[in-house]
This record gives sequence, C-alpha cells and structure tokens, in this order.
Amino acid sequence: MRERRRRLRRWGSVLLIAGIVSVAMIVGVRNAGSSLPSSAAPSSALSNTRVGVVTCSGSSIVRPRTLVVSCADANTILTSTQWTTWNANGATGTTTFGMNLCTPYCAASPISYFPRSSVRLYASATSPHGAFFSELVVRYNVGNKVKTFDFSWKVTTVR
Repeated sequence: MRERRRRLRRWGSVLLIAGIVSVAMIVGVRNAGSSLPSSAAPSSALSNTRVGVVTCSGSSIVRPRTLVVSCADANTILTSTQWTTWNANGATGTTTFGMNLCTPYCAASPISYFPRSSVRLYASATSPHGAFFSELVVRYNVGNKVKTFDFSWKVTTVR
C-alpha cells in the first residue's frame, strides 16, 4: 500500500510538471507569434516559394519523413512519410501515424501506431521565416473504422 502511494505521488509529480511545461510552451508560442503564421496568403503569392511545415523548433522544413506534431508532449507523430504531392496549394501522402490514446491515462500509455494512414497539409501561410502549411489532416484506421485527426499551427492572439 505504501509503495502504491509512492508511485501515485511520483506520477502526480510527473503530470504536474508536464502540465506546467505545457502551459509554459503554450504561453511561449502565443508570445512568439513571429515564428508562426501571421496571415494566410493566397497560393498564387506562394507559387514561387518553397512551402514547408513548422517543426517544434519553429523552423520550416519541406517534405519531412518524420514530424512531431504535438510538440509539448510528443504524443502525436508522423513517421515513414512518403509525399506524393507537394506544392504551394498543399501536400498529400501516406504515413505511419503515431498517437498516444491515453489509455488508461496519458502518462502510462505508449504511442499507438497506425500504418498506411493518409496525410494532407494545406492552408499556406506566411511569417517572417517563410511560407508553410498551417493545417494538417490525418486519416487512420482503428479496427474497421476510419478516424480523422486535425491539427492547426494557427495561433490566435489573446486580447
């Protein structure tokens, strides 16, 4: 019983620290808007530009094979990605989609991988660091059901 309480306290501390780090990262991202989309740009304005995707470090890369999507906890990732199209209008391909299903809870759950998932990037945006896609959609199979994961790199300003 004593050992169980110790483990629960330890996990509670880990979750508290993870929460604090997540909040700090969110506040940091909101205050560092210069490295994230400032405005949506029409695709014609980006036709001669290499459009990338934002990484956790804030840089923009083109056609990544691996991409951590949720930077705060790395609970969502694309691996072994094969891009079939990549232009100023969007990018499509196939990937192995990894996501923490948080069963029984996130800290104790491993990443579950879903091979042969489809991935789509769209909504070109610009920042002082270049052009990149601000929206992501992944379609993956769980059993016999197709599920969709949506993610946005858009940052809203708190006023």
